[in-house]
Amino acid sequence: MKNKINIITTLALAAAALFACSKEETIDHYTGPENVYGDHTLPQGNHDYDADIVAFYGKYNTLILYKYVPHDIYWNVTSNVVRPVTYDTLGNIAINGGHLDTPVDEAYVGEQLRLIREKFLSHYPEDFLVRMLPKKILLVRSFVSLATTGVATNVAPFSGYDYLLFPYGGPEITTLTPAQVNDFKARASDVFIRRLVNNGKIERDPLFLSISNYSSTGTTAERPAKGFITPSATTPATDWEAYVNAIVTTPYATFVAPRGSLPVTSLDRTGMFDPAYDTGGLIRKKYDAMIAYFEDVHGIDLQAIGDDFIE
Repeated sequence: MKNKINIITTLALAAAALFACSKEETIDHYTGPENVYGDHTLPQGNHDYDADIVAFYGKYNTLILYKYVPHDIYWNVTSNVVRPVTYDTLGNIAINGGHLDTPVDEAYVGEQLRLIREKFLSHYPEDFLVRMLPKKILLVRSFVSLATTGVATNVAPFSGYDYLLFPYGGPEITTLTPAQVNDFKARASDVFIRRLVNNGKIERDPLFLSISNYSSTGTTAERPAKGFITPSATTPATDWEAYVNAIVTTPYATFVAPRGSLPVTSLDRTGMFDPAYDTGGLIRKKYDAMIAYFEDVHGIDLQAIGDDFIE
């Protein structure tokens, strides 16, 4: 226990030494552990990166955990439907499906934190992160959805009940391809923004929602002219999510390139603003409304996330 300190003591020391408190309220009222954080203490080890994790808690009041218990991940995930996967008696076939986490190799957590900082946190203003980050950030090596056939599908970065979860806490982080880094970057912001909308911390922009007529979406072929970039996304919620995903995934240069022969049903965002595709001009109008909303209301350059793209 010599190397362990209570989170509350850590918070006080870190805030005094490293940061001025970023919350509007002071931290003096913390007289004991808050139940929402469970039994975790910081630092969790004596690595060089542990000091950064302690400082992060002091600044954002968010725990970064590379040691966790199943309850941290699986309690009430997707309304308590998703639980840790179970196996047959031989231990080699999933019998109920579900999600499965692989814990980190602690030797790679420092690089994992660098990836999170550079490809996720750097895209958001400090005051926004102080207000909007969840109670926990969980670090894993991998997190997959496992079907009863045993087929695993990567689902990380992931948003759970009170946390964000990030993968690549293992040797694979040293050999990530550009495509993997781009996917990490896009998915991290996509799940973060989606959780904030679902939690009521970000509203869907009324101007954006006023541009398309959600009661008259037309045929699949007519939907780009009506402002829908994903044929199946024709409700206010799914349409909004489609635009957020397109923007954080795609460089601006791709939007303004010629569409070419790509079919209407293709989710390739090349030429999204091409007049031959955006025949009604509504796609560009909705894009502009969304970009302005995030910049004006939240101080976020949403397109900069999409432009942070490695060829």
